[in-house]
Amino acid sequence: MPFLSHFLMQISKSQILDVIHQSLSTEQIETSFIFWDCEVRNKGEQIQIGPQTYQFDYDNILIFVDLAPFFNWAHPCLYLFFDIDTQCVEKIDASFPPYSRHFPETYSIVLKYGIEQIGMSGSGD
Repeated sequence: MPFLSHFLMQISKSQILDVIHQSLSTEQIETSFIFWDCEVRNKGEQIQIGPQTYQFDYDNILIFVDLAPFFNWAHPCLYLFFDIDTQCVEKIDASFPPYSRHFPETYSIVLKYGIEQIGMSGSGD
């Protein structure tokens, strides 16, 4: 997995926070739990979001925004897919999380109600 290690050295926690602040409103940030999945999704890889399957034509990382953290599913949430090469963000509105019961090991919580969380794994900072 040398590419992943190389990637994580290039993308820092502060860069992920910049992506979040540029992509979301202050209200969304202050009312959400926001997660960073440090696993790189390769071009062509598919991801299941609720009943829909998405496939991207670029290498990306996922930032998941739970807009109502203590509600049962289905409720509004957002997916931000960060294009590693272009640094662009694709935002997808959804109603289901990217996991069923337990957070994947690659997920780290970045912000809770707008407050930065300590101890993000794979952060590079």
